[in-house]
Amino acid sequence: MKGKKISLKWRIFASFSAFLVILLALLWLCQTVFLNSFYKAVKVGETKSAVKIVSSNVESEKLEYIVASFGNEKDISITVLDSEGNTLCSAKGKNNRSMFDNIPEDALTEFYSKAKTNGGEYSEYSSGKLFSDIKLPDKNADTQKPDTFGDGDSDKAQNVPNSFLICKIVYTQNSNYTIIANASIMPVDSVVSTLRVILIAVTVLTVLGAFVVAILMSSSLTKPIKNISKKAEELSKGDYETEFDGSNIKEIDELSSSLNHTKTELGKIDTLQKELIANISHDLRTPLTLIGGYAEVMRDIPGEVTDENLQVIIDETKRLNSLVTDVLDISKFNSGSQQMNFEKVDLVECVKSVIPRYNKLVESENYKIEFSSNVEHAFVSADSTRILQVIYNLINNAVSYTGEDKTVKIEMTEANGTVATHIIDSGEGIPEDKLPYIWDRYYKVEKNHRRAQLGSGLGRKVVLRDDDILLAHDAAFGVSSTVGKGSDFWFEMKEI
Repeated sequence: MKGKKISLKWRIFASFSAFLVILLALLWLCQTVFLNSFYKAVKVGETKSAVKIVSSNVESEKLEYIVASFGNEKDISITVLDSEGNTLCSAKGKNNRSMFDNIPEDALTEFYSKAKTNGGEYSEYSSGKLFSDIKLPDKNADTQKPDTFGDGDSDKAQNVPNSFLICKIVYTQNSNYTIIANASIMPVDSVVSTLRVILIAVTVLTVLGAFVVAILMSSSLTKPIKNISKKAEELSKGDYETEFDGSNIKEIDELSSSLNHTKTELGKIDTLQKELIANISHDLRTPLTLIGGYAEVMRDIPGEVTDENLQVIIDETKRLNSLVTDVLDISKFNSGSQQMNFEKVDLVECVKSVIPRYNKLVESENYKIEFSSNVEHAFVSADSTRILQVIYNLINNAVSYTGEDKTVKIEMTEANGTVATHIIDSGEGIPEDKLPYIWDRYYKVEKNHRRAQLGSGLGRKVVLRDDDILLAHDAAFGVSSTVGKGSDFWFEMKEI
């Protein structure tokens, strides 16, 4: 059983809200829970970086300037000693105080020893006070200020900052130097309390703002989709005049364009279907009427059972069968189940075999079908049935549209391994701007055109499309036309 479906509008809102909750949770964690850890990591990293830079410039003329810049900008106390233990340069933090002010010589010696035994570098992080075994004098005793580095009482001890110290021995070609750096890492509890208040206000404002933005965003996305859905329902009911409006959203605009194209194609198919049914109804009615009429005459009138009457019934039955076959062929070809049966075919003989079908038309209507070829045979790989159909369709089309001289010319030429077949009429021609649409499945140059006078009578709208067949044969094809002079439909195939 499927669960209750949620509209796109609320899905977008829920997703946006979930993203906001995660974002705010991360902000709270980073600004409150992990702030002290981040601050400590940053200060430790800055101190190590400062020592590294000073080590690289220990014999530089700019050493004093570099050391002083770290004291002023990064609040890092740095002292550089030579091999004799003399101070080359030093810098205090921003409060103009340094833990080195009161460090006994023994302490410096201890740090130096630890660094030497530890591969030239030693670092230590202390919570509250750095030197657990060293009593440093209270520098602020006279002014009654809190003891920053000493042991003091419990109240004073709460104000003692955490410390990070690093001692590094630098060896050069001329001498060796000792660099000692210290950074005070102050507690951030008061900062966290302030940030917590600010975050509460930011969270409330952000949630309210996000709620409004999510509603507006989801509505802007779902409104055009709902409009498309509504018009799609109208289209499904056969309203091919409906228009799908675009949108400023690319994907929705592309969907609207696709649906408009689909609507146009469906409208053409609907028109084609109506025309097809009308044509089939008309063409089926004639042979059925003749068959029924002759059958009744033969039943009711003695002596009318003659070979001539029987032949009429037989011919009309064949005509009906041809109509049904054409329609079935369309279905098979369009579904892809109609396979081509390629074989060696003489294209010249194919054309010659089609021309006699027009003998009655030539005799009764004074039509002229002229055939010429510069070769006696032209063998190609083709499905003979389908190629005959193409030739028949093109000749039938030329007969339908030829001019007052009632002449149709069929010309075949062989050159460079290809054979070209041209079917030329002398009719009104096709305007140049209409030529690109000639092979369109639904296009007709004239609405009221004459139908072919022989064959099924269903014309190019029922039989398999010539361009589909020619494409299946990998043949080139086209049409050239001059208004007032006629048209030339042609196709080329490779010889074998």
